Amino acid sequence: MDLFLVPNNPEQTVLVSLNGVAHYQVTTDKVPNSGRRISRLQRPAESEEDSIIAEIEWKTWEQPTVLRSPLLKRNVSGVTTSSAASFKQRTNGSEIHNSRRPHKACRRVDGKTVGVLGTEFLYKRARFTPTRYFLGNDNVEYRWRIVKGVGCVLTHGKTNEEIARFTYTATDEGLYAGERKSRLRIQPCSVDIDLIVLSFLMMEKKRQDRAGDRAFALIEQNHDEDPQGEGDGGDGGGGGA
Repeated sequence: MDLFLVPNNPEQTVLVSLNGVAHYQVTTDKVPNSGRRISRLQRPAESEEDSIIAEIEWKTWEQPTVLRSPLLKRNVSGVTTSSAASFKQRTNGSEIHNSRRPHKACRRVDGKTVGVLGTEFLYKRARFTPTRYFLGNDNVEYRWRIVKGVGCVLTHGKTNEEIARFTYTATDEGLYAGERKSRLRIQPCSVDIDLIVLSFLMMEKKRQDRAGDRAFALIEQNHDEDPQGEGDGGDGGGGGA
């Protein structure tokens, strides 16, 4: 599955397929009388409530990034709640069966989803590295990292199999044939596609924040921030969101 960011702004974009169909939308609003910004990730659905995948309240000087999502349900006692529903997603003609079991990071209080720290969902294993990890709905750990000359790449934590990659590249088919576009390519996999997209948007937001106005400069200069996925800092802790 190829998804193109139009425009290349993880806080305000539409993710569309080769034929121009919108699969996801991200909108960001500022909270009045505060410095807070909240991004909402949605997909096409019969109702607005069903369309919401996640809300991300980005960090400020006063508070860290907070994530709210039905994908991340967990009750106060720490027992993960799950949904028996499953669905099929089609990726380049291949059907993918994904359990919609929510991630273990989120808690529920009085039946309501409570926000969790972004670093609990997308976490580090070493202090001085941009590499981030998350636990998929299939109980497998996945790793986002920056790869030399490529871009952001998601791999299976144990097998190192590539699951997804985001890069700025020429397109040779579909609506954007002959153009260079920001593309997220997702391979057939067992992890929930929504989790891939959610974690990617958070990862890319952090990367663009570090790069400032130099979008994709780290990639274009063939700078490999962390080729092995761990960096030199050892397991030094979680780092900020």
